[in-house]
Amino acid sequence: MRAGALAADSQWSPLYARHRFDLVLGSSIAGRTAFIRIVEREAPPLALAAIGYEAPDLEAMRQAVHAPAGLVLVVGPSGSGKTTSLYSMLGLLDPRRRSIQTIESPVRCPVDRWLQFEIAQSRRRRGAERWEHRLGWLLQNGPDAILLGRIATPGTVQLALQAACSGSLVFSTMTVERASNVLAELYRLGAQPAQVLAALSLAIAQRLIGRLCPDCSEPDERAEVRAVLAAALNTWLAGASVRARRASETGCARCNGTGYLGRILVYELIEIDSRVRGLIGSAAEAVELERALVADGRTLWDHGLKRVADGMTSLDALRAAVRPPR
Repeated sequence: MRAGALAADSQWSPLYARHRFDLVLGSSIAGRTAFIRIVEREAPPLALAAIGYEAPDLEAMRQAVHAPAGLVLVVGPSGSGKTTSLYSMLGLLDPRRRSIQTIESPVRCPVDRWLQFEIAQSRRRRGAERWEHRLGWLLQNGPDAILLGRIATPGTVQLALQAACSGSLVFSTMTVERASNVLAELYRLGAQPAQVLAALSLAIAQRLIGRLCPDCSEPDERAEVRAVLAAALNTWLAGASVRARRASETGCARCNGTGYLGRILVYELIEIDSRVRGLIGSAAEAVELERALVADGRTLWDHGLKRVADGMTSLDALRAAVRPPR
């Protein structure tokens, strides 16, 4: 059904008035694909504390948001909740005191007292130019906080770093897997270490994975689950009670036979403090730097294991979303 017909149909018009349906067409080995994202048109930003971040990390995020300037990056694949997290962080700011301006494609949802600009879909060659031109134009408005839908080109990197170093808060996304990969990606796009040291405040990598249905999930006594959890229980997860569960093969009416009901957040966070700046400035090897930046118990995989141990998700769902460590 076309959007116009959907809007006119009395049965569907209330749903259409409340939501926007973003359609992305693509292709795969199996054939053509279509992805539909359903977005509430006027939903207020979700409270940051309700997303699923742990208390110490929430405090680090609040400090970064209330700083006078800096660059905050949330990374991960499409559908990992990056924009939701960024909207929630910006929701901590008072738009009456600080000018909040966004550049998105498309605008996720209208927010009162934010200035929101949409970059029209275009061919890739000109799309990068439009992002850079619009960001350069927006910087002349003197924004206190900027939400930039993505950073993917050398030009946008330079403008974002320039803004973060000259008095603006910049919030954006990248499509790398890990928070520790942010540095390498910024360097690949032409950033200099001194710029990154001066601008970067926070890097967060995240995924949304299936939450087990509370009505039909089953205890998980598989040997592979016990083996994966054993190493963590001997170190950073020591003393935790394990209630590992798995999805029912048949599911139930509540979860529509899938075994899962909703999604939960798993993430890793790197706060760019004086210690981390020293590590970055020392030009350490990538593997050494990653180990130093993300300690045991703090990685994306480790955070997922916590949710496996407490029975919120399954090892199967975690493996489907996060690459296990080697």
